[in-house]
Amino acid sequence: MLIKINRQEAISKYPKLPLRAYNSEKEDYDFFYPETFTGYVLTLPSKSFKGHIKLLGKEIADLTTHLGFNKLIFLGDLTIPWLYLDHNFKQAKEALQFLADNKIGRRFTGALQVDTDQLPTFVKHLSWLVRTNAILPYVHFIDPGQNVIGTICQYGNLHIYTVNKKANKLLEKLIDQSKFECLTELTCDNKFSKISAIKGRQLNV
Repeated sequence: MLIKINRQEAISKYPKLPLRAYNSEKEDYDFFYPETFTGYVLTLPSKSFKGHIKLLGKEIADLTTHLGFNKLIFLGDLTIPWLYLDHNFKQAKEALQFLADNKIGRRFTGALQVDTDQLPTFVKHLSWLVRTNAILPYVHFIDPGQNVIGTICQYGNLHIYTVNKKANKLLEKLIDQSKFECLTELTCDNKFSKISAIKGRQLNV
């Protein structure tokens, strides 16, 4: 079961979690992102998105364990509920139902604490939510000691940043021992289709 954390409590306890707020004067968002040491964009040798996110969940869980963490904390960067949107794409509906089954209410905007043994399933569902645009905030994760910050993009890649030199040295070593592959450019594309458009992705406002 996922553990819910009140939004303000999570922000106070983990102040390095990235946040975003709409600035009506600029008619754009102000981004609040902590200073980081180094960033990586990691992908996996997968042939389909379904297989990709299954492996992604396992690799993130393994990475978390070997970094010395027993859980990760996930928080949307906007004060918009996890279940704010409905979606008619099968995998997106299943992902939204997964959250509801874990007692995530339709008004809940807080953080979710996910233990390492739950990460493969959670990452699978979160990846579908992000890919299909079934969730509006950018969802970032952080470890309890605030050593690494990460997010999963719509293409299923892991964007991960270290906060200090010690964490970076260990992460680099673990990446080399994992199935992750570093992208040389910090840009992603849809490698599971010949076109850029993503099946099931909707523009939700």
